[in-house]
Amino acid sequence: MNFKLFLLSIWIPKYFLKKELNHLAEITLNQLDSLLKIHGPTTYQQIPKIEFPLNGNLEEIRLKMAQAHNIRVNALSDVLGPEETVKIARPLMFKTGYELGLDIKTRLGLKENLNDLIKAAHILYQVLGIDFEFHEGDGCDPYNLKSCIIINRCSLAHCYLPLTCQVLSGADEGVVSGLNSQVEMIFKEKITEGASACIAAIELKNENNNNNNNNNNNNNRKS
Repeated sequence: MNFKLFLLSIWIPKYFLKKELNHLAEITLNQLDSLLKIHGPTTYQQIPKIEFPLNGNLEEIRLKMAQAHNIRVNALSDVLGPEETVKIARPLMFKTGYELGLDIKTRLGLKENLNDLIKAAHILYQVLGIDFEFHEGDGCDPYNLKSCIIINRCSLAHCYLPLTCQVLSGADEGVVSGLNSQVEMIFKEKITEGASACIAAIELKNENNNNNNNNNNNNNRKS
């Protein structure tokens, strides 16, 4: 039994939540700042700078982080346009999330199984004030997914602009891949885009490869 993961899954100290939230805020904001320095150096000089650690209770820190994300994504959009912003910034957020996921995987001693992944995701999402349920089969309608995560409450949803959420959700998907190299997370619906809940597919990479191979074999037989 993984005692670190077990203990954190039943009780998370406030100091741990604040520490992890500040770390997440710092690495994501630093990456967005790095893009602004390259693509909009003049704009970067004009935006308010952030000092870490962010002070306040968890709700206040989340709000400060979300506002800072909005400012930077908007600044990038003003310089590059929304489509180019997503094209450039979302993969960087995925990479940032992936590295964070690897770090947490090492610190918590996670195994490459779905159970450890879901427990670790619950811990990380508590840092952000997000509640989710993991479903398999019928619970994933209307997308006919084998398994999915449904987020009914997100403390960031009322703060984030849709473009900010589109960019930063790349970090969520990256974290999952970092926690388990065999799993992909792909958002299908988001609260910030008008949905009642966020829905994200949880897919096994081996399954996808097998499906692709089967499709290719079928196509070869037809030809």
